[in-house]
Amino acid sequence: MDIDGIDVSELRKHLRLANDLVLAHRIAKGLSLDRERVTWARETIEERVMFALSEVDTACMPEGWSWQKAAETIAVQVALAIVHEQKNEPKVADDPLT
Repeated sequence: MDIDGIDVSELRKHLRLANDLVLAHRIAKGLSLDRERVTWARETIEERVMFALSEVDTACMPEGWSWQKAAETIAVQVALAIVHEQKNEPKVADDPLT
């Protein structure tokens, strides 16, 4: 698939659930919510989704297929992988909620 035609703001709308999933996990586990870490997760999801979409042969996709739905599905899988990677990340020591 030619990903050059994908509008980044449109893509980000379809990645919100995945980003929320990672952020909710970080909150629930008392992990750092610093801007750098949250931005890293968002950018990682975007990069991995764009890479996956670039590998899609749209001619082989069934009728009704859309890159938007594919992006949402891929993004959730990427988010789950990130959550899994964060299982051993240390909690924020001075957070009164943990």
